[in-house]
Amino acid sequence: MSQQYDINYYADLIEKTDHMIDPENGLSYHREGEVWIPDIALEPELIQDDRPTFPWGERRRDYLKEHRPSLYQQYVLHGTLWKHMKDVQELAQERLDTMIPRMAEQQGVTEELKRRDQMKWVGMMNNIRHSVEETIYADLIYS
Repeated sequence: MSQQYDINYYADLIEKTDHMIDPENGLSYHREGEVWIPDIALEPELIQDDRPTFPWGERRRDYLKEHRPSLYQQYVLHGTLWKHMKDVQELAQERLDTMIPRMAEQQGVTEELKRRDQMKWVGMMNNIRHSVEETIYADLIYS
């Protein structure tokens, strides 16, 4: 059960300071005009993390925001959204880099085919790329 605090406690804080810590939730706030803004910041290691998030990490973020808003809010409130996006981007790129050559080899898409029949080679490589992208959407983006 939540502990009740005297309204005078908050009134005194509001009149005397530009910073306060809410005793109920432990969050620190600063005042901007008449509005109290929570002091929230990213962890320093996340700020220094320069791994890219585009395109797969941002697609994951958009999916979470639109279709799984509670999970999205959980990532935002815990400050782990950027790390999650960067991890998804890294995993997706790794899958692209390993699965495309493997599938091309299995389907006989070679440099010889590229020299002999470029249109067929391009068509087969596009099919392979789209197949790999569909597995990434199913396994990483929409899960």
